[in-house]
Amino acid sequence: MKRFAFSLPLRVTIPSLLLFLSSGLGLYSFITEVNATYKRQENRVVEQADFYSEKTVGLLEFILRRVNIDNKSLDGAKLVIGETGEEPNLQLSAFLDENNIVIFSNYYQLQQKPIINTSFSYLYPQIQQAKQTKVTEKVWSDNRQILKVITPVILPPKPNQLRPQVGTLLSIYDLTQTKKQAYQDALNRSLQMNAVVLIICLLVWLFFEMTLTKRVSRLVLVSQNLAQGDLSDRSRLEGSDELAQISIAFDQMAEKIEQDTYSLQESQIELQQKATELEKTLTQLKQTQTQLLQSEKMSSLGQLVAGIAHEINNPVSFIFGNITYAKEYTDSLLHLISLYQTHYPQPVPEIQTEIDELDLEFITSDLQKMFNSMLTGSQRISDIVLSLRSFSRLDEADIKTIDLHENLDNTLMILKHRLKAQASRPKIKIVKNYGNIPLIHCYVGQLNQVFMNIFINAIDALETVQQNSPPQISIHTDIVTDSQPKKWVQIQISDNGSGMAETVRSRIFEPFFTTKPVGRGTGMGLAISYQIIVEKHQGQLLCTSTPGEGSTFIITLPIRNS
Repeated sequence: MKRFAFSLPLRVTIPSLLLFLSSGLGLYSFITEVNATYKRQENRVVEQADFYSEKTVGLLEFILRRVNIDNKSLDGAKLVIGETGEEPNLQLSAFLDENNIVIFSNYYQLQQKPIINTSFSYLYPQIQQAKQTKVTEKVWSDNRQILKVITPVILPPKPNQLRPQVGTLLSIYDLTQTKKQAYQDALNRSLQMNAVVLIICLLVWLFFEMTLTKRVSRLVLVSQNLAQGDLSDRSRLEGSDELAQISIAFDQMAEKIEQDTYSLQESQIELQQKATELEKTLTQLKQTQTQLLQSEKMSSLGQLVAGIAHEINNPVSFIFGNITYAKEYTDSLLHLISLYQTHYPQPVPEIQTEIDELDLEFITSDLQKMFNSMLTGSQRISDIVLSLRSFSRLDEADIKTIDLHENLDNTLMILKHRLKAQASRPKIKIVKNYGNIPLIHCYVGQLNQVFMNIFINAIDALETVQQNSPPQISIHTDIVTDSQPKKWVQIQISDNGSGMAETVRSRIFEPFFTTKPVGRGTGMGLAISYQIIVEKHQGQLLCTSTPGEGSTFIITLPIRNS
C-alpha cells in the first residue's frame, strides 16, 4: 500500500487544512441554513394560504347565501376580496363562478373575463379538478417561488335547481422577496458563524505552531545542518512529549556521530601525516639513490642507504602495528552499527535519512578496502626496507657467503617502481629461471652494484624502443664447470629490447662511454661493473647482442673466491 506523503511543510499544511475544513463547514452550514429557511417560509405560506382560503371561502359562502350571485349588489364579497392586499405575499385573489368567469378580483382588469382567456389559463385543469373533488389544489412553480391555491366555493343553487353550484377562489402567493430576505438572513448568520469558526481555527493553528510546527522545523533545521557538516548543532527541544523524546534521541545520535567523526578525522590526519612523511622519505631516498648511482660513490651510498633503511624501519613498524588495532577498532564499531540495524531495522526517519545521505553501506565496504590497502602498503615498505638493508652493504670490505638469488630479488625489489607500466610502455615482465646453485663467497655490496647497473641498462633499453611484444627481462642461473676442478656460477640477464650494434657492444665496458642523453648517465656503470667482476672476483662479464633481438649479459663467478 502506497503511503500518502505531504509535499508541503507543516507550516503551510496545517493552516491550509484548517482553512479547508472551516470553509467546508461554513459552506455546509450555509446551505443547510438556506434550505431550512426556505422550507420554513414555504410551510408558513402554506399555513397562511390555508387560513386565508378557509376564512375567505367561509365569508363568501355566507354572503352569497343571502345575495344572488347575479345580483349586482355584491359589495360585501368585493370587500372581502379587496382586503387581500393586506395579506403578506398574496399577489392575486380572484373569485370565479361555476363557469370559471372571474366575478371579482384584486386585479380589476381580470373581472368578468373567463379564466381561459387570461394569463392564468394554464390553471384551468387544476380549477376543474378542485370543482369536481371539492378539495383545495395547491400548485408550486418549478423554482418554488410561486404558490397557486385553488379552493372550491359552494354557491347557492339557481332557481328551479336543487344541486348547489361550485365556484373557486384563486389565490397566488409570491415568495420571491421573502426568500431573498431569508437568503440574506441565512447568509448573515453563516458569515457570523464562519467568523467564529475561523477564529477558532486560527487559535488551533497558533497552538499547533507553538507546540508542533515550530519545534519540528527546529528538528529539520538541525538535521539539515548536520547533513551539511555542522556537527555541533543540537535541537534541545523542551517538554516531555514524544517530540521532545525524539529531540533527545536525535541530539544523542548527533553527539555520537560528532565524536566518531572527530576520532576518525584525527586518525585519518595522523595516517595522512605519516604517509606524507613516509612518501617524503621515500622520495628523498630515490633522489639520493639516483645521485649516488650517477656519481658512483659507492661507499657513501652504502652508509646512507643503511641509515635510511634503519630510520624507515622504526616508523614503518609503528604504522604496521597500529593499523591492525585501528582495523580491529573500526570492525568493532561497524559491528555495533550492524547490531543496531539488526535490532532496530526501522529507525526514525531522521536516522534513516542520515544513513542514506552518508551511504553507510559504501563506507562499511570501503573501510575494509582502505585498511587492506594500508596493510599491503606497509608490508611493501617492510619488504623494501629489508631489501635496502641487504643491498646497502656497498662498503663492506670483507668477503661474505650469500644466497645469490636473494640478492637478485632484493635488487629487483628496489627497481620495482621502474618495472611498472608507464605511459610509453606496458609493465616489464620478469622471468626467473633459477637453478640449484650453492652459496657463493663474494663482496656483497659490490656485487649488488653490478646487478643494479645491468638491470638499469636493461630497463632503459626497453623504454627507448617501441616493441611488438611485451617488454621482458629474463634471469637464468646455473652451475658451470671447465677443465679445472674449480666450480663456477653463471648468471644470465637478458632483455628483448632493440639490441646493440657491434660498434656499440664492443665499447660498453669502456669508462665514460654511453649512448644515453646528457644528464642520464655517466658512462661509468658498466665499466665499474666489469672491474668488480673481473678484478675483484676473478670472474667474467660478457655481453652478447643482436640488433632487433635484445641483449644478454653473462656473469660468471667462482663459488669460492680466493
